[in-house]
Amino acid sequence: MKKGMPTGEPWGGDVLNWLYEHGKRPDEKVPEFDVGKTLRLVRAVREIGAREPDPTNFWSLLGRAERGDLVSAASKRAFPRGIALMRQGEQAGNVMIILDGWTKVLVNAEGRERVIARRGPGDLIGEHGAAPGGLRSATVIAVEAVLALVISTEDFAAIISEHPSMNDIVKMQAYDRRTG
Repeated sequence: MKKGMPTGEPWGGDVLNWLYEHGKRPDEKVPEFDVGKTLRLVRAVREIGAREPDPTNFWSLLGRAERGDLVSAASKRAFPRGIALMRQGEQAGNVMIILDGWTKVLVNAEGRERVIARRGPGDLIGEHGAAPGGLRSATVIAVEAVLALVISTEDFAAIISEHPSMNDIVKMQAYDRRTG
């Protein structure tokens, strides 16, 4: 048994034995994953959750169940500096919650790009285009490496229907962003 493995488990603490007992065939390859990326995601989620509630920060206003549903429905994605997370005018297929890093939000009006906001850890982006058939209202560019939870618009809508208070948070933040 490997150091640090739990003991007293019915499967002897051996992960491969557990996988075999749960349907993995011995000739199948064990799926690989990046432990470092996974730990960074866990740390980022914990760090954001440990902060004091901030009325401008989407993640900090959510409860444990809402956060859990979002994380379960999401995939995590890293964006290098300078990459567009989304582009103005494109069809919206997802929303994102920034876990780590900063972005700038730009709009193109009359052929000129203008920075209208910065978004960082805990912020929800892409929610304006989340309605069926919605288009992106702005371009979001990573100003440094960004780690985000990416959630399809369909999954986001389903989670909002299960947690109506989330819809109120999204509406409140959209209003604050337009008026503040």
